[in-house]
Amino acid sequence: MESHEKKFHGWRLLGVIFLVVVALAAVSFALDVMVVGPLEGR
Repeated sequence: MESHEKKFHGWRLLGVIFLVVVALAAVSFALDVMVVGPLEGR
């Protein structure tokens, strides 16, 4: 029982880290579009 909870917590931690990475990628992409312009204008 304890090991199952520990494993679930580990997966939840991986999920949180994944969401943070995705959020940072989205923010950096949005800033890149705002600063450099749309992809067509490069």
